[in-house]
Amino acid sequence: MRTEYVTLDGAADAAKVSRAAQVLRDGGLVAFPTETVYGLGADARNPEALARLARVKGKLDGKNCSLLVGSVKQAEQLAGGLSRTAQKLARLYWPGTLTLVVPRAGGGNVGLRLPEHTLARSLIAECGFAVAASNATLRTNKVGDGVGRRVCDGLSAAQVRAAFDGQIDLVLEGGSAPKGKLSTVVEVTDHSVSVQREGAVSEVDILLTAAPTVLFVCTGNTCRSPMAAGMCRAALARRPVEEGTMPVRVLSAGTNAQAGQPAHPLSIQAMAEAGLDIRDHRATLLTPELVDSADWIFTMTRAHRESIVEFMPFCSDRIQLLSQANDDIAEPGGRYIERYRQCRDTLANCLLSILTIIENGR
Repeated sequence: MRTEYVTLDGAADAAKVSRAAQVLRDGGLVAFPTETVYGLGADARNPEALARLARVKGKLDGKNCSLLVGSVKQAEQLAGGLSRTAQKLARLYWPGTLTLVVPRAGGGNVGLRLPEHTLARSLIAECGFAVAASNATLRTNKVGDGVGRRVCDGLSAAQVRAAFDGQIDLVLEGGSAPKGKLSTVVEVTDHSVSVQREGAVSEVDILLTAAPTVLFVCTGNTCRSPMAAGMCRAALARRPVEEGTMPVRVLSAGTNAQAGQPAHPLSIQAMAEAGLDIRDHRATLLTPELVDSADWIFTMTRAHRESIVEFMPFCSDRIQLLSQANDDIAEPGGRYIERYRQCRDTLANCLLSILTIIENGR
């Protein structure tokens, strides 16, 4: 067969992408760039196309191909819903270089990725269905020490064409793959996260951000939120944790914090009286990244919650007042230790119900 080579140069590019989508609909194989490496794509709904893709890649079957999706909603539909941890990893790393392996609706697992590359996303949108994809890398047969020599790194269309000429239907030339690293593959179950292949995103970053995360928010991040965080950490440390369960990460931040400021001296004193040490605390300014990383966000007042939701409305289902009675917890302020003791005790009472929410959601 003849492999068609199409260069995207700004002239009638939409028509060229449409042509590639039609090839996929017809059961063909298309190579195209992503932000990691070039991919080999097939219609994920077509068993014959999947089998052909597997043969071209030298795999036993097409089941281990990931599916490139056009939206988180499409990923949720294919998986029959995403767990809390999978939703967070998607929130933090999609669109981008993370492949999530999650339970598939109807049984088994499925690898899903929402690519960042403009061309890849245009192709998926034009298709209207998920594209089954395998990286367009290729090794020789195993020799000597059993490790085949890589003959195609999938970094350019010309390299891919040379490696797969006559075996695939079309190559979309869209420039060099910008990152040149494979995606990181992470398997996510209800209670665990396992990095199956480290790629463009480090394993350290994945395991850190995947941990269940509680975020307490006040204004300056020098009294209420650090006190709440300190007591929450201590309470969680006293609770038994099931084997294999990720420990909870507890953070605090302020909507108007001066980064690096220590906790208020009277906050430190009030906490010390309760046997807790927050002297090492340093204020952190609340950022969108912190909000995205949190599974539960507890604010001290309605105004804090409203100010966050105004700029990040999609976090509204993860953010609530720390007081389950929906009462504002006022800043202690002033020069009197008694106000800080009262604030500490109010926070402690609120945390009793919060701990139950966290434990039930882990």
